[in-house]
Amino acid sequence: MQRMAAADAASYWMSERIPNDQFLLYCFAAPSISLDECARRLLARARRVDDLCLRVHDVPATADRPYWVSAEPTSDQVRVDTTSRTWSSSLEAVGGLVADQLVPSRAAWRLHLFGPVTDLPTGEGESVTGVVVVLQISHALGDGRRASQIARDLFTAPYDNERRLGAFGVPGPVREVGTVVLGALRFPSEFVRTIRRGMQVARVGGQANPGTPGYPLTRLNRNPGPRRLLRVIVVDRERLTAAGSPVTVVVLTAISQALPRYLGEDCIRLGVELTVGRSERSEARNNFRNVGIDLHVEVDDSAERARLIRGEIDAARAADADPARVAQRRVSEVTPAILTRWGIRAFDLDTRPETVTGVTVVSSVDRGAADFDLDGGEILFTTGFPALSPVQGLTHGVHGIGDRVAVSVTTSPEIMPDVDRYVELLRAALA
Repeated sequence: MQRMAAADAASYWMSERIPNDQFLLYCFAAPSISLDECARRLLARARRVDDLCLRVHDVPATADRPYWVSAEPTSDQVRVDTTSRTWSSSLEAVGGLVADQLVPSRAAWRLHLFGPVTDLPTGEGESVTGVVVVLQISHALGDGRRASQIARDLFTAPYDNERRLGAFGVPGPVREVGTVVLGALRFPSEFVRTIRRGMQVARVGGQANPGTPGYPLTRLNRNPGPRRLLRVIVVDRERLTAAGSPVTVVVLTAISQALPRYLGEDCIRLGVELTVGRSERSEARNNFRNVGIDLHVEVDDSAERARLIRGEIDAARAADADPARVAQRRVSEVTPAILTRWGIRAFDLDTRPETVTGVTVVSSVDRGAADFDLDGGEILFTTGFPALSPVQGLTHGVHGIGDRVAVSVTTSPEIMPDVDRYVELLRAALA
């Protein structure tokens, strides 16, 4: 058993209020074996990946943070759909998965295989037929970088000589009692440390970097409802970065051009909420923060706009070392579990704020080299779909593997019934 880090526990509890499962999609050329056999081998591989052999144990009465406990992957965690589909209809099927969120205390991940799928884009003006594999994973199990590494471990693990997991850990009744007792023993010291560190935050509060002010709400910042619309643009990495800017900067610059045209409003200020991974090591599986990045729509020259956006990102990364921010993180690391969960449950999701960190969310993850396949089917591209929230009806994913980058758009019919118009504007801006 391993006690959850504070950030991971918060992500787990927040999933009860706002669904936040991650959906990591990988497209492969047609494998050399049947899809059912691919599924069998992937299940065997999953048993060799430590992170996929875990589930959540909830401590009764929230006396402590949840624990990670061992759990052998089971066949019902790998689902196969051999219906012939097009790429667009497979995206519809993936969008439907959002409604079936994981219960991490039963299973922290699920794998979906679709094939054959025709018209898979390659970013080179042609399409192929292949297989779509989607790893649905609890956000508590890892942020974008960690989940991407888990997926890579899954696809590259050996599938022969399956690991025999055998019996697991402490018997249930003993675990129930033991975790409650440990939590009760921790509470007094955590409560005292929370107060002390809170006082430290008050002392250094005046040094805090104020960061980017919030942005006015747009028609995108409404409750999106339960349905999802997914779109993906696949582009060549070298062409995307030909002007010398990093992938994330190029995509943000393209969004800064497409979004005002789509909204058709006098957008004086527009910003995005960007997920930024932390560089320092942490025991938390979720080691990132969300920052507001101004898109500088007031600047007409695209090269200058890209330069300013890059400066915003660099400044946001540097601000993470601000003494006040560090002190705030240290408070959350020791706050008693019952207080943290109470705060999450008490958070008002029905009242719209006056401003938002960004009018849309962007998550950008480089998933490394294209050096693995699916039983003979080469990896074509990968993408993902950041979750929507009551005030975020549009999110973007930026995911690269090898020499291909996929830019995803996630929204809903309530927010963007004409999503394809926005996608074409974004495609033109990327070009």
